[in-house]
Amino acid sequence: VEELAGGFQLPVNIAFNPHAHHDHDPLFYVVELYGQIKVVSGEGVVSTYASGLLNFDPTGEFPGSGEQGVAGIVVDPASGDLFITVMYDNGGTHFPRVERLHSNDGGFTMATRTILLSMPNDPMGQSHQISNISFGPDGKLYVHVGDGFDHAAGTDLSVFRGKIVRMNLDGS
Repeated sequence: VEELAGGFQLPVNIAFNPHAHHDHDPLFYVVELYGQIKVVSGEGVVSTYASGLLNFDPTGEFPGSGEQGVAGIVVDPASGDLFITVMYDNGGTHFPRVERLHSNDGGFTMATRTILLSMPNDPMGQSHQISNISFGPDGKLYVHVGDGFDHAAGTDLSVFRGKIVRMNLDGS
């Protein structure tokens, strides 16, 4: 086992880049819970793809209120764009959303950020938040939304909490 890269702060997820063909290409992305995404080249060089992704201060007790932020990531095999799951603050309550991040420099830094799906009626708590995101064999996104500490939400079809949401790349 060899370490290719290190120095991450609260890494919670990783996504490999299917477009990496050379050592200088982005090989994979690492999500840091408190609002950053790092990119690692095939040569092991670590740089910041995006920072400041949260509109609140995520630090707090850990475990506890400090367990929330950016959690999921997947690379679009067609475009190379990143899809992420993130918490956002609205009046002191945190809600989940799915965003698309686009790069104009071959995947090394974020150029644009688009909100695809906001879930303002689904308050989330620490660790029971929105998390993994992946592509299914049908080309759609599958988003794992935590129950927000409401175990009954899984059977309530009027909320996103406690579900795996299947969505198109445009957010529908």
